[in-house]
Amino acid sequence: MSDRDRAGDGGRTGDPGSGREHAAPRGPRAAIPGHIPARAEVEIPTKRLVLHGVDPAQAEQLARGISPLPCVAGYPHADSDTAARMQRHALEVDNWVPGYGLYLMVRRADGLVVGDIGFHTPPDQRGAAEVSYGVADSVRRRGYASEALVALTAWAHAHGASTVLAEVDPTNHASRGVLAKAGFLPVRSDGPKLRLRHQG
Repeated sequence: MSDRDRAGDGGRTGDPGSGREHAAPRGPRAAIPGHIPARAEVEIPTKRLVLHGVDPAQAEQLARGISPLPCVAGYPHADSDTAARMQRHALEVDNWVPGYGLYLMVRRADGLVVGDIGFHTPPDQRGAAEVSYGVADSVRRRGYASEALVALTAWAHAHGASTVLAEVDPTNHASRGVLAKAGFLPVRSDGPKLRLRHQG
């Protein structure tokens, strides 16, 4: 997926971590429908997850390879810092729109972060925004990436994005499956990666 190509359940191969999971006192608070906070704390609930918007302080932690919330083994993964730096840059150049940044995938059952998903930038003049995602190796192939992608794509279409784009390595069959399951269709691409889109 562009800078954050994925394997397995859309999850990238990353730092194996400590090999243990960290206990969490509680998960993030429930989202308020139609409410967009002043900073990056948009939350989107799914059946098994809460997509927790990363705020500036949390982005700084992720950029240093530290999870801002309790997490499963192997998180942050190899590309979490790249995604966090993209959000930090958007804030620095005042090109940040609430909801169009990075989200932590927080598992409802135990409050642990299992991966992340987010947009590179807000929608452009055509109304297009590009998404990428990844999950920790320890929780791959459980459908978390698909669940998060479906929810975030629906959120984007309801908040100004007419098109959601994604890129994937042609050999990454698992990630291609995640995108297909979420309704993304291939479009013409001159580069080495497959480009797909979801129309609102």
